[in-house]
Amino acid sequence: MNETNITNAKQRIEHIEDILSSVAAGDLDLRIESEYEDDLTGIEEAINLLIDDLTHELKKSLKLKAEMEEKLLKIQEQQKTILQQQEDLMELSSPVSKVWENILILPVIGTLDSQRTQVMMENLLQKIVATGCTTAILDITGVPTVDTQVANHLLKTVTAARLLGAECIVSGISPAIAQTIVHLGINLSNILTKATLQDAMIYALRKNEQLINGKVVLNQAINEETI
Repeated sequence: MNETNITNAKQRIEHIEDILSSVAAGDLDLRIESEYEDDLTGIEEAINLLIDDLTHELKKSLKLKAEMEEKLLKIQEQQKTILQQQEDLMELSSPVSKVWENILILPVIGTLDSQRTQVMMENLLQKIVATGCTTAILDITGVPTVDTQVANHLLKTVTAARLLGAECIVSGISPAIAQTIVHLGINLSNILTKATLQDAMIYALRKNEQLINGKVVLNQAINEETI
């Protein structure tokens, strides 16, 4: 082997090393091109095949990653949709209505849990603020049972309503719920309760009438003093 061949072999090896360094750095577009047919040619071809395999596997991996990210994004969107639907259902399952001047009613049907009770409390308090009503009826005739957390949420709801200037009446407590409340040792002595929704409405209407009459008398007194 003469000096020229040695020099060419050295340059080709250095070129191979440069190609491999670039491939290791992530550049898979490079290939070894040689004009010679000798012992190094097989190595160069083998390296080119290796780079081809790496390129194929990388593209396959990137495609798989993109597909997984797309599926993950779809799952996340589905979860958001489900959560939004659950929130909407919570809102619909806890409707607060103004049934009379100064009187709100919140009929509750079905099983209560902490999350639903929290939504129910927020809806009621927002409605009290929006309407300025001073009487709210919380009817739980359609509730089969309550636990300690739900009962405590009801207590907090009544307390919060009072802080906003509204009296909260709880109606429709079933014998089973009454027994549960007593068994759990929950004190409802500070809460106004009525056996039925009808009883609660009668109480609320009488109270509302007294309030209106009281305002009329007060206005008359103010007018007389002004005159």
